[in-house]
Amino acid sequence: MGREKLEFTNPVIVLLGCMTLFVIAACANADSPSLSAVPTQSEATTTPPEIDQQIPEEQDISVQESNNEAEVEVDQEESIVEEVVPSSRGVSDTTVRIGIIKTGDVFSDIELGVEARISRINAEDETNARGIEIVQVIDDGGDPQMALEAAQSMANQDVFAIVLASIAADRTVTDYLAEQNIPFFGWGFLEGYCYPNQWGFGFNGCLNGHALDISGASVDDGSLRVSKIFYGRQPTVILVTTSDVAGDAMEATVSKVWGENLVAVVRIPPTQDSGIAESILEEIGNVDSDMLWLSIGLGKTLQAKAQLISAFPGMVVDDVTYLPGILREYETSKELEGGYVFTQFPPQEEYREAATLIATDLENINGPLIYSQAISLGYWSADFLTHLLNQVGEELNTRTFFNMANVQGTVYSPDASGGPCSLMTALVHQDPSGGLALLQVRGGVFRPVVDFDCPDRYWEN
Repeated sequence: MGREKLEFTNPVIVLLGCMTLFVIAACANADSPSLSAVPTQSEATTTPPEIDQQIPEEQDISVQESNNEAEVEVDQEESIVEEVVPSSRGVSDTTVRIGIIKTGDVFSDIELGVEARISRINAEDETNARGIEIVQVIDDGGDPQMALEAAQSMANQDVFAIVLASIAADRTVTDYLAEQNIPFFGWGFLEGYCYPNQWGFGFNGCLNGHALDISGASVDDGSLRVSKIFYGRQPTVILVTTSDVAGDAMEATVSKVWGENLVAVVRIPPTQDSGIAESILEEIGNVDSDMLWLSIGLGKTLQAKAQLISAFPGMVVDDVTYLPGILREYETSKELEGGYVFTQFPPQEEYREAATLIATDLENINGPLIYSQAISLGYWSADFLTHLLNQVGEELNTRTFFNMANVQGTVYSPDASGGPCSLMTALVHQDPSGGLALLQVRGGVFRPVVDFDCPDRYWEN
């Protein structure tokens, strides 16, 4: 069957809550930043700088031209590094100061994850005798202007880096951080985690490089791992997403990955707050499919999923309801029973080394026994920052950091097994790291169906 697009409304542009594959639209164009920060939007389709490659000592005349091109590229990279002012803002002999900006109703307890990780950092002296200090936590309330003011406040607080867990941090915010040469860490669904911004570091890379037309960007095909439960057969999929720019990006990505196996797309208005399941079932009609994939945000998913599980003959999967603790409420647990959920975070329920490590570190700060996605996000963001600080070493400033992260490049790989997928930092602004798990709600608990796994990367060999 050919793909059908089932759309019944004109797009309405709004900011959405957190989704697994997600783009936040810019609310306003920022002034042109410096070379060391972010080029204009029109430049986003240019090829990102590649990792510097070693040229063999023995050369023949046939490779002279390519060698000259490589030398030009190296010169360009050195020029970009030289544009970065070598500031030691937020860095002392004993401390690296950081801030946290969050959207509280989505990432309420992210600071607990950061605190858990840095408690071990400080105890084990992992950062060349420097501890890490959280100097400010600001809730932007999901408002872009408040997110910008929070970023400006952080800059005035003399911080070196920021953990950015916000659904409101549009390009105005992330461009500002880049202009200030402030590295920021978080979940790579924001546009600012993607090239041409080279100051945003998603724990899972840049998720939307393909949707943003970044040259050479790869597409996260982690969702194809669901084929394991179909004994290798690639199932057919109906995608349900929102009729806005976030939905556009979601459809573009899923279409690229699933191809002809994406048999239909249903678009739900972001403003629709009732009758969602009925609308979806009506639009689907007689379209046959193995899987119904909901990417419509938490509120809409909770409203519609129970009815869809009952009425749809195949799997009903969403990308937002893996929220450890959500099943404690009986009514919510009942609504999700039998349904499936994707997660880009290694699930606590797999009980791997990384899950034990997080639990131990949380216990050391009197944190919760069951940790949320927000806590995971904070923990791995702090872990990624720590890796880069260790790689830079004692001579830490904005220039040495930028050079190590974006020009020299280093492979970030969590020490504990069962953590996020490895990243090559010089490619982090164009590629996703991959990594996905599938869980099902059975008996009121999340049960792993397809374990978290990572794709093979050429630079790991």
